[in-house]
Parts: sequence; structure tokens; C-alpha cells
Amino acid sequence: MPVERVPSDRAEPKSTDDRAESPVRYEHNGKVAVISYDRLARRNAWSVDCVQATIEAIQRANVDPGVGAIVLTGEGSTFCAGADLKEEPKYDAATGRRLTPGTFTMGRGDRNWITLLALSKPIIAAVNGAAVGIGATQILAADIRIAAESASFSFPFLRLGAMPECGSSALLPRLVGAGRALDIILRSATVSAQEALRIGLVTAVHPDAELRTAAVALAEQIASLPSMQVKLTKRMFIENAEAADADSIMRTESNAFVELLRELKQEKPL
Repeated sequence: MPVERVPSDRAEPKSTDDRAESPVRYEHNGKVAVISYDRLARRNAWSVDCVQATIEAIQRANVDPGVGAIVLTGEGSTFCAGADLKEEPKYDAATGRRLTPGTFTMGRGDRNWITLLALSKPIIAAVNGAAVGIGATQILAADIRIAAESASFSFPFLRLGAMPECGSSALLPRLVGAGRALDIILRSATVSAQEALRIGLVTAVHPDAELRTAAVALAEQIASLPSMQVKLTKRMFIENAEAADADSIMRTESNAFVELLRELKQEKPL
């Protein structure tokens, strides 16, 4: 299994000890790309470098015809400890504005985390330990979320005088229901892996030592399916998740089937 580092070329690393030169590992395992945070000294906290490298790794997997699905996980015992609040400030060379992880996830176009994951090949978030703050909200846009038995999901925003981000105000209610989502956020709650399974935040919990194997096996299963059908089905479900109008729902599905038939006709040999 080849393993590569995915450095960010837009910001200066802090030090080699922090491993900021290579905050993300990229592994090509058959038809599966495994992207893992590798900042053990900072508990895999999202720095500017790390979020940029993560986005670049996802884009790389999406343009690789040999990749059918993606696993997003963390090295060590923590998935992601949230935003790296101890990171030395970095600034945009053009505007002089300070860069933060939110700069690259909460904007528009190619700086929108929800859009990136929605348009991506299927992404499985395999939460291997604590997911705190943006470490927890970033996985809400993934297609499937699974967890290790030791995993936990912390939403401490209001207790810290902040607010939830990364699309969580829409995505968390869709996953666990509006009432439960508000309860979690207003209490700044931490949710255990088993509780996350019970409320639908994740779909499976595995022993810690088996999580990555289970995630890759699930990704391989998805990657073995016809790619065009997977792409269009994912798009249908995302577009219709909150649709209330029957005509709109059926129009979305009809358009997807028309596109599929058009693609299959082009692939048919003369």
C-alpha cells in the first residue's frame, strides 16, 4: 500500500516537530483512497496547512479514475481535536487577512466544505477517537460515518463563547433531528460512540483495532459498484433530502435517470 504525504504549498510550516510539512497521509488501497490526519503532536487539530492538504487530497482522489471511494480518518488515538488555536497566524498574501480553517471551508465555490464533499466520490468518515468542535462538525457532510468504540463527538462551541460551524446548523438536525441537535448544541454536549449510534450520528461502531479495516472494506464495497450509478444516486439523495414538493422530487430522479441513460448510450460500442 503506497503511502504519501500531502503537503500544503500555500502556507509556511511551523516546525518539523509539529509535522506541519506533511499534515495528511494519502494511501491508495486498491480502489480506495485513505486520507488520514497525521499531526500527532497537535492531536490532529485542523491547522490552515492541514485543512488545505485535506482538501487537496480529496480533490486528488476525485480526479483519479482508479479511486472509487474515500476513507477519512486520523492517525493515533484522536480523530481531530478541532481547530488548532495555538497555530502561528498566517495571512493571505493578496488581502492581508488572517487565514483560518474556516477560510477554506465556510466560503463559496471551491472554499465550501459541504459542496466539496457533496460533489465528491463517496466519503466514509472513520472516527478513531475524539472528534472535537470542527473535528465533529466536519464529518457531518460525509456520506457515511462510522466510529471506534473509544470515539466521542464534542460540540463545546457555546461553552467556549463560539458558535457551531461547517454547516452543522443544517446537517446535524438532518442526521439526528432538530430537537436532539439543539439539545446537543445548547448543552455543549459530548456524545459517546454508542450514543452516536443510537441517535443516528454514526451507522456502525467497531472495536478500535478493527475500525480502519472495516472502513476500507465498506469503501471497497461501494467502489465495486458502477461509478456513474453511484454518483447519480448520491446526487439524488442529497438534492431530495429536504425536498417537500413531490413534483420536484420526481423531476430530480427523472433527470438523473435521463443522464444515466445518456451516459450508457455513449458507452455502448457501435
